[in-house]
Amino acid sequence: MFAGNAQHTAIFEPAARPLNRILWSTTIDLNPGAFAHYGSPLITAANTLITPVKTATDGFRVDAFDAISGAAKYTLTTDYVLPNHGWIPVYNPCLTTGSFGTRLYYPGRGGTIYYIDNPDAVAHGAPVQQVFYTTLANYLANAAAYNGTIFINTPLTADSNGNVFFGFRVQGTAPAPLSTTQSGFARINPNGNGSYVLTGTAAADATMNRNSHNSAPALSNDQTTLYVVARNNISDEGYLIGLDSTTLAPKHRVFLTDPRNDQGAIISDESTASPTVAPDNDVYIGILGNPGNGSRGFLLRFSGDLTIEKTPGGFGWDYTAAIVPASMVPSYPGPSSYLLFAKYNSYAGFGDGDGVNRIAVLDPNTTQIDPHNSAGGLIEMREVLSAIGPTPDENSLSIEFPYAVREWCINTAAVNPSTNSIYVPSEDGHIYSWNLATNSLSQAVELNKGLGQPYVPTIIGPSGIVYTLNGGTLFALGGYDGVAVALVSSVPDLRTVVVGQSLTFTATITNTGPTGVIPTGTVTFQDLTYNELTPVTTTLASNVPLNGSGVATVTTSSLTAGGGFLGNHRITAIYSGDGMFSPGTASLVQKVHARASNTTLTSSPNPSTGGQPVTFTATVASVPPGSIVPTGMVTFLEGSTVLAQVPLNTSSAASFTTSNLFAGDHTITASYYSDTTFASSSGTRLQTVVGGPTPTPSPTPIATRFEVIAPPAVGIFQGFNFTVRAVDQFNNTATNYNGTVHFTSTSQGLLPPDSTLTNGTGTFSANLQTAGTHTITATDTLNASLTGTSNNILVISDIVTPPPSPTPTATPTPTPTATPTPGVTPPPAAQALNLSTRMRVQTGDNVGIGGFIITGSAPKHLLLRAIGPSLTQFGVPDALADTVLELHGPGGFATVTTIGETTPCRRPPFWPLASPRPITWNRRLIRP
Repeated sequence: MFAGNAQHTAIFEPAARPLNRILWSTTIDLNPGAFAHYGSPLITAANTLITPVKTATDGFRVDAFDAISGAAKYTLTTDYVLPNHGWIPVYNPCLTTGSFGTRLYYPGRGGTIYYIDNPDAVAHGAPVQQVFYTTLANYLANAAAYNGTIFINTPLTADSNGNVFFGFRVQGTAPAPLSTTQSGFARINPNGNGSYVLTGTAAADATMNRNSHNSAPALSNDQTTLYVVARNNISDEGYLIGLDSTTLAPKHRVFLTDPRNDQGAIISDESTASPTVAPDNDVYIGILGNPGNGSRGFLLRFSGDLTIEKTPGGFGWDYTAAIVPASMVPSYPGPSSYLLFAKYNSYAGFGDGDGVNRIAVLDPNTTQIDPHNSAGGLIEMREVLSAIGPTPDENSLSIEFPYAVREWCINTAAVNPSTNSIYVPSEDGHIYSWNLATNSLSQAVELNKGLGQPYVPTIIGPSGIVYTLNGGTLFALGGYDGVAVALVSSVPDLRTVVVGQSLTFTATITNTGPTGVIPTGTVTFQDLTYNELTPVTTTLASNVPLNGSGVATVTTSSLTAGGGFLGNHRITAIYSGDGMFSPGTASLVQKVHARASNTTLTSSPNPSTGGQPVTFTATVASVPPGSIVPTGMVTFLEGSTVLAQVPLNTSSAASFTTSNLFAGDHTITASYYSDTTFASSSGTRLQTVVGGPTPTPSPTPIATRFEVIAPPAVGIFQGFNFTVRAVDQFNNTATNYNGTVHFTSTSQGLLPPDSTLTNGTGTFSANLQTAGTHTITATDTLNASLTGTSNNILVISDIVTPPPSPTPTATPTPTPTATPTPGVTPPPAAQALNLSTRMRVQTGDNVGIGGFIITGSAPKHLLLRAIGPSLTQFGVPDALADTVLELHGPGGFATVTTIGETTPCRRPPFWPLASPRPITWNRRLIRP
């Protein structure tokens, strides 16, 4: 399915084959255009590749191939038609397995889906049509009306039990039983039973009337929560929502905001950004800024219950973040068990974009300062590695944008831990392998001559073949039969090489067949680079004979950089073949910088006293001196610990201040990353701290998450104990971390105040006051990434029972609250009363009476709540209709009376008994 699995991690475990050549290809767009999004190809465990094909109109078919040979198996015609759109949305089927075997689901018209069983067979099962909102017979009886108003507009997502989830768009008013103008989210189980929830209900905000084109639903790691995006079609603002994956009842929501200013973020129908669920259950989603920031947007990060927003990433437009196990980056010394792969373009001519389009690996748990002027000093996820596109951009390269390169135009990449590589295509018409162990574009294959072709996915099949899209064509890529052709550089790192430096390129030709014969023949080495937009091809060495180990080399110091040359060299080794082994090629990208750099580091004051602020300033200079100045990031470290990451200013200096240095000597390093022109460099400074505390040894292991253990079920308002442990997520062992913990819950209730752990653990008391399934989250007050969420706690009420599963609609469980509405403030002298009286009024009863006595002459504030008719929308059974709420004072007369309800979603204020007046129920839109 989209991005590899239901969590959209884009991790593919089979070791990718070498990228040497196109094995086979097929057309996937019969009417290609520039502004299109393409659905991801699918592949079964038995190596059947399934791909959507755009037909000449707004329709699609589904083609199946032998994934290894490319032989056609069958074609499925569909009646699907796209909804109204700007850029062409994705059409994305999905595969799932269960007791029924393997099943292929694909969207149809009118919000229906089809499936076939046994998709590996040419004689597969017959297509079966299913409907999520009514019976198939009812749909067929009014098909024209349904077809004209209901459209599936997201990729299909499936869980491990064969349930399928998707979003749908309503145009106009959908016929009954939907009878709505709102879009929504649907679920169909393996037996064809469907349910849905509308966007306004899911968001608890009736203004959220649409889902977002292309945004694939994502499932939590335990598959109990479905994450989706709802938006308003006028403001383009919206929510990330967590739904119960069985009932589609809303569980969590968060209003998405621009991290610079808390303005509502922009959610675009032209984006494919979908939620990613990480191994620690955090959820990532890309958005556009408000106002725009050069069309880069931001990557937002939330806890699994969406109650805690964490450090954002510096790019969010039209891609879905991929998970990169930290072990794929041997040079990474930080605290995270996983990193993130991000598209990281900087669009020339858009805001403060400069055309230096990159891809990046980000650390979600360490930070940097955003280098763009439009960011206003935003603290964001730290760039660990980045790779600038290797080909100049003919549309943007200019005096204004002298380093503009072709975009990385993707919606999801393929992460391959077995090779420490990420596979990603570029608008320059090539696919590249970014090797994170060597930080190099270690392999490249030309797909076409470079079409501006947004936005495409890449996958890796069970046999290791890499599949990607470009120019309306699907390509299968791999190595050669019987022989392997590999090429490596003596200095592959994208950051380090300077013009004039000696480099050796080594081609190794290996027999991969059954015999022990060593290949013979010759290798010719070629270099392709660009002088501005003109390609320049140079033969570095011709017909170099293989030695007895099948190896040929060339050494050169003549690779160009500077002037019109950006220093990106596509080096190709061309093997001649011999009588037994076929010819072949291998390519890589060698980055050469026009200038070296020199980094110096100063500190002030030095020496310093314990606790005194010390400012470290790194200055990066050109070597040799010149008018061009270095740009980019400087990382400040002590040993392998990152202290700060700061962009160079216009004077090529970067500073940070700390007061956290203990007594003793500290060797601080400033490491400059590099940019298009300047190679990396570093400098050190010995900082002496006199007096103050001595360092406390770090506990081993180090606390990286909280474990929250709570009872599986409690009564409403019933006190109970729960435990928090600080543990190391890398080996799941307890630690002695004694941090201060803040508590939140998805339920209303009484939680402990901020509390400090003792020897890494603590037991605390709570009571929860909202019926249903809830969790408690513990978060370190100094480090928001150190967090943990409890098991699900069933809060059992003696007044209301949890709502039934929605059929066909899913509606949220109410969350009553006694939060005062702003503007209604009790007089300071008043005495607050915490009183409770309960009664059960059965259906058909006319009256219920509850009483209490208040004495004393001081003014009192009293909160009255009742289950009124508006609560039926939240699934509360037997809510009273035509309610009359009266408060009787001394002598029995009615002091206050309110008849009926005038405003749903109530947040009642406190009101003073000393000043009788009608009870008002005020509504406040909460955007957490």
